[in-house]
Amino acid sequence: MELSKNIKDGFIELVFGPRWTYIAAVRSFLQSFLAIALTDCKKADVISMAASELLENAVKYASEEGTKVAVEHKPEESKLYLSVENFSTPTNWEVLKNEIDRINNGNPEEVYLMKMAEAALRTDGGSQLGLARIRYESNAEIKFSTDNDLVKVSVIFDLK
Repeated sequence: MELSKNIKDGFIELVFGPRWTYIAAVRSFLQSFLAIALTDCKKADVISMAASELLENAVKYASEEGTKVAVEHKPEESKLYLSVENFSTPTNWEVLKNEIDRINNGNPEEVYLMKMAEAALRTDGGSQLGLARIRYESNAEIKFSTDNDLVKVSVIFDLK
């Protein structure tokens, strides 16, 4: 990251090792920062929840050090872009890609209810509700990309 003059859009980037203990601190920081930047505590809560969910996935499935969260506010578009990047294995990111495709291809409420029913039947302690929750609570667009072993999940929030 490089510091530049005359940046018209606000943004934040945080890079840290994949540690569970950092997630709550990052969520709290983003919630506080966004509540001021957006002047809307409810939107700040939803966006920081989404960041927390994405960071949990990144830490859980990381194959090596390095987790990056970035937030970019584009007021002229009334959009906020949230992305989380980490290194992972093709097996893990293929599961993630399929899950994102599944969540994006349905009514957000119906998909979330279906995922809650599936979670209730699981015996492994996992729920896999995070991405469905993000889409249901925010109606945001979720995107996925990879560059070799670098995985990027982006969430685009409409602030209108």
